[in-house]
Amino acid sequence: MGYKYKDVRQGVYKDGHEQEDVIQYRQEVFLPTLRALENRMVRWELVETPNGETLQKIYPANLPAGVRPIVPIVHDETTFNANDGRNKVWIKEDHTLLKKKSRGKGIMVSDFLFPGGRVEVPSGTIIPSLLQYEASDNCLHRLDTQFATCSIEYGGEKWWDGDKLVEQVLKIAIPIFETAVAGCEALFLFDNATSHSAYASNVLRASAMNLRRGGEQVAFRAGQNSLTNEI
Repeated sequence: MGYKYKDVRQGVYKDGHEQEDVIQYRQEVFLPTLRALENRMVRWELVETPNGETLQKIYPANLPAGVRPIVPIVHDETTFNANDGRNKVWIKEDHTLLKKKSRGKGIMVSDFLFPGGRVEVPSGTIIPSLLQYEASDNCLHRLDTQFATCSIEYGGEKWWDGDKLVEQVLKIAIPIFETAVAGCEALFLFDNATSHSAYASNVLRASAMNLRRGGEQVAFRAGQNSLTNEI
């Protein structure tokens, strides 16, 4: 009938994981740091019980006095857009699929996980600081009060940024973690996303400068010319 099952492609994406500087950092800094902390890591193992297999926390033995076990926590986020579509469709041989030019309205979801699953409030537990935060104005929207998951409908002037991520860590993820895994130390791991960038409110940044006179303008702090060493 003239149709072929094709990929719908929009362009080339390259993540840079194999760049020379990235490889050097991974091999000489990141992995050695994790190896040095490995003997303090809490592990989750599948254990047979009368009710079937269950995950059980295995704590490191013989830690020095005052040294707490470590639980690695990874952060991840994803977006869902109104015009998201399938990557493969049936297309007639002499036709082209017309996709929406914009991605449409979107929802960004930010969550934390440790080896035992999602970071969540233990069943039947109440965390007073979390209840107090949720009752405050402009608190982050949580998809489910049992988990540390947050979401935002982005677009216009509403975007997920480094400040919101820090707020999620301090106000939501850490209180839940300290309740769920008491007596342990959290090791938060983040990827190098641009949305995680954070700057001081008065930092000298070209992107924050007005193109023309007038309007609202940030009062920048003094910068320094690295070539002349002048302020």
